[in-house]
Parts: sequence; C-alpha cells; structure tokens
Amino acid sequence: MPSPGYSTSNRAAMQAEMDAQAATRPEQAFLGSYPGERQRDDEHAWILTYLDVLTLVIVIFVIMLTFMDPRDDRPLASAAQPIQLAHPDRQALLDPLVAPLTGNLGDLEGRLHEPLPEVDDPDLEGTATTASRMREQAPQGVEVVEHPGRTELRIQDEILFASGQADLQPEGRMLLAQLEPLLDEHDGLITVEGHTDNIPIATERFPSNWELSSARASGVVRYLLDQGLEAERLRAVGRADTQPVASNDTARGRSENRRVALILESPTAAHP
Repeated sequence: MPSPGYSTSNRAAMQAEMDAQAATRPEQAFLGSYPGERQRDDEHAWILTYLDVLTLVIVIFVIMLTFMDPRDDRPLASAAQPIQLAHPDRQALLDPLVAPLTGNLGDLEGRLHEPLPEVDDPDLEGTATTASRMREQAPQGVEVVEHPGRTELRIQDEILFASGQADLQPEGRMLLAQLEPLLDEHDGLITVEGHTDNIPIATERFPSNWELSSARASGVVRYLLDQGLEAERLRAVGRADTQPVASNDTARGRSENRRVALILESPTAAHP
C-alpha cells in the first residue's frame, strides 16, 4: 500500500497533466475531463443543435410579424371571396326578379285584361275573305270549308256523277258552270281532289277506287279548262278512300265521303 505522501504527489502530478490538456483542448474541459463523462455528453449534444434551429425559427417569425400591418385586412377579404362566390347573398339574387313586379297592382291587372294585338297575316286574311265570298255566292249543293291558308269547296258525287262512273252529269255541268266565275276571280292554285268511300270497286274501266277518284278529278279539271280557266292554275289528284270526312260504317257517312273537293289555295302560299 503506497504511503500518503506518495499518493498526494501522484495526484498532484496527474491534476497538473489534466489541466495542461484542458488548456490545449477546451471542449474536453466543457464536456468532461474523463472519457466516460465525454461519452455521456456526446449523447445529448443534438439538443444544442435543436435549440439553435428553434431559436432561428422564432427570430424569423418575430421579424415577419414586425413587417405585417395589423390594420390591413385585405388578405382576409381575399380569402373570403371563394366562400362568397360559393354562397352568394340570396337577397341580391332575388332583387332583380322582384323589382319588375313592384308597382301599382291595379295597372298590372288592367294590362292582363287588355286585348291581344291582332296579327297581320295576309294568308289568314285572304282565306277568310275568299271563304266569306264563296259562302255568299256559291250555288246550292256546294259546302264551303275554311282551312288555314286555303278554302275547300265540297260537292257530293251524286250531283256530279252517276254511281261508279266518271262522266259529268248535266246537273254537275250546270253546277260547275255557276262556280266558274268565282273560280276565275281566285288568283291562287286550284286543286281538284276526287274522294271515294271504302267499298272496293272492280270494273274493267276502274280496277280500284284510285282509278275512279283520279278519273273524276280529271273530268272536273277538263270541264273547267273548257270554261276558260288557265291550265297552270289547275291540277287533279285522286285520293281514293284515304281522307274520309265521316265514318264509313254507315250509309250516310259513306255518302259524305264520296265527294269532289276544289281546294282554293292562298295566292301567297308557297308551292313545291
């Protein structure tokens, strides 16, 4: 066992050596003089770096707050614009719709009862005039039917033709002669249509109702041409039983369907 004097001198020598090393390496003195102490200090050295970064962030944040104007609310207003567009003011949307309704309700009610302005349609006016004139001047046995843009003159077949025939009878010629002056005054196209009932016909001359209706329409057109009407204003069409005006289930209905129709079209109507 060493003597106390020796131990004291050794310790003094070792302390002097450690002081000399601390003077040359200050970090060793800070972290610890002994290797075990320095290892423990190295494990917590990251805390210093973390504190430095945190301090830097705080400084930057303080600088940003310094340059901001607390009275400037424009960023807040800009941020609120999308919300305002997504949820607009309902009253602002309703005002343009409600505003035209404001006013004197009595005036509005009076306007509702005002008559609608008359439409100036030359086709309708011309058709009404032609139909009115035809009703006044057409001979007995002619039915005047008014349609948009045209006037129809219906003549039952028994006045013009014998049953199953297409040759005009004397009564039919007389009736057409009375109609000729009225037709001559008309400036538009005149279409003569032949119509039959749905009872089939099968003769050598007329194999079907198509031939019969076409022959009757052509016979009327030939007679009107002989009376002096222009050919370019006339045309003949056979309709057979395709356009009935009454039911073919009764004798009276079939009689109404057997007819010749003279269609007086408006002069302003377009034709193909």
